[in-house]
Amino acid sequence: MKKFKKSDINSKIFNKGNKVLFFQADGICPCIPARSDLEDIEKSFQDEIEFYEYSAKNVRQINEDEIIKHFEALPFPTTLFIKDGNIIYRLVGDNSKSTYRNYATKLLEEK
Repeated sequence: MKKFKKSDINSKIFNKGNKVLFFQADGICPCIPARSDLEDIEKSFQDEIEFYEYSAKNVRQINEDEIIKHFEALPFPTTLFIKDGNIIYRLVGDNSKSTYRNYATKLLEEK
């Protein structure tokens, strides 16, 4: 997964096409299996969907993090499925690999 940066919020590249944006924090247990599942799924969709991750730097100040506030990405993990800059689906918590795969497939079917 590519690292999501603050400058990506308004990027024209980020606002086109299919994206998955995964929010996590180191040391938060549900994030570990979710990230692993998304990395596996990324291989299946590498030509159709770009996968990004954003890791909170300071868990104590998580509520002030500009990117987390912008995407309303709490609690962790939160996974956003984005088409042409619009959030189509939002999953919160650790989900099954098949759930992530189903939402990635649904994202491709969105018009």
